[in-house]
Amino acid sequence: MGAMLIGAGYLWLPDSVVENGVRLVTGVWERLGDHPFLLYVLMVVLPAFAVPQSPFLVLAGMVYAETFGEGLGAAIAASAVGLNIVVSYFLTVGPLHFFVEKVLSKFGYRVPQIPAEDQLKFSFLVRVTPVFPLCVQNYILGLLKVPLGRYLLASWTTQVPLAFAIALTAGAILEGSLIYILIAVAVLLFLVIGLKWLRKRLQKDPEMRRADEQLGVDGVVDEGVPE
Repeated sequence: MGAMLIGAGYLWLPDSVVENGVRLVTGVWERLGDHPFLLYVLMVVLPAFAVPQSPFLVLAGMVYAETFGEGLGAAIAASAVGLNIVVSYFLTVGPLHFFVEKVLSKFGYRVPQIPAEDQLKFSFLVRVTPVFPLCVQNYILGLLKVPLGRYLLASWTTQVPLAFAIALTAGAILEGSLIYILIAVAVLLFLVIGLKWLRKRLQKDPEMRRADEQLGVDGVVDEGVPE
C-alpha cells in the first residue's frame, strides 16, 4: 500500500518535487545507519501507517549486525517487527479504526465476519497469505477485533521468525559470514515451505475457504502472484 502511494506520487507530482523528495529520503536513510535507536523506533511506528517494513528490516539487519553480531542483531530487528504488530493492533481497534476501514475499502479488501471459535484459525490464515503486506494483515485482524492473545499467537509465531531470517540474511551478507548466510537461507526455506503447508491445511476448512473468497485472494496465492 505504501508502495502504491509512492508510485502515484512519482507519476503525478512535478519532477522538482520528486527529486527533492528522493534526496531527502536518501539523506535520512543514510543517516539512520548512524542512529540505531531511532531506526528501531521508526521500525516500530511507521509500518503501522502503511510504510513498507522490509527496507527497514534489511537496513536494521546490517546496522545491528555490526554492533551486536549477526544473530543478536537479527533478533533485535525482529523484535521491532513484533512490537509494531502490537502497536498496529491497538491503533486499529482504537483511534485509527475509521481511517483503516476507509483505506482497506479503497484498495478492495473486505473483512469477513468470522465466528469467535474460528478467529484463531482465521488469524493464521491471514498471516500465511503472502499477497497481504504486513500492515494489511494487521489492519484486517485489528478491524475484526480478534482477541489480543490469539492475535499475538498467530502473528508472532509466523511474522517474527520471518523477520529474523530476513534480518539475519542482510547482516550475514554485510559481514561476509558464510555460515550465517547458509543458516538464514535454510530458515527462510523452512518457513516458506512450512507456512505454505499451513495455508493448505487451513483451506481444507470450509469456513476458512469462504473467508479466503471474501478476502478476494482465493486462487491468487496458488497462481504465484508475489506480495
